[in-house]
Amino acid sequence: MVSVAAVAAMSLSVVAPTAADAAAYGCRGTLVGSWKVPMKDALSGKTYYRSDVKLYYNARTGWNCAALVKRPGEPRYGEKTPMSLEIFNSRWAEDRPKNNHDEDHGRFKYYAGPVKVYGKNQCLSIHARHGDHTGPGTGYNGRLDLGRVGCR
Repeated sequence: MVSVAAVAAMSLSVVAPTAADAAAYGCRGTLVGSWKVPMKDALSGKTYYRSDVKLYYNARTGWNCAALVKRPGEPRYGEKTPMSLEIFNSRWAEDRPKNNHDEDHGRFKYYAGPVKVYGKNQCLSIHARHGDHTGPGTGYNGRLDLGRVGCR
């Protein structure tokens, strides 16, 4: 007979990739930052968290990669909800797609991304949005705007 604790431990290891496992999100490199995306309950005004932005840097290539990752075990994990992730380097105004700016928007079960920009000798800005509903629309009650991160 398998104990309840053993079953729970097995299910956690299957569902949740490790925090530093860049390949799980289509990234390569070392985890250099992780930020919680705060969400606000419309009725109570209470702040809660259902996702994190994970930022990776590949020192060999100079590229940054990010994903907006849902937290395993939280409500709506594995259900499609609106998510949006944008990343810009400090040369984004040159508007070189996939070099200075990248984005991913849609309805996702586990994560949005990966989004990638060149980052050697540059700082990044990250904009993340997360909606906490499975119905139609793109209402985002979770927002995170970061500037001057990942400076190399």
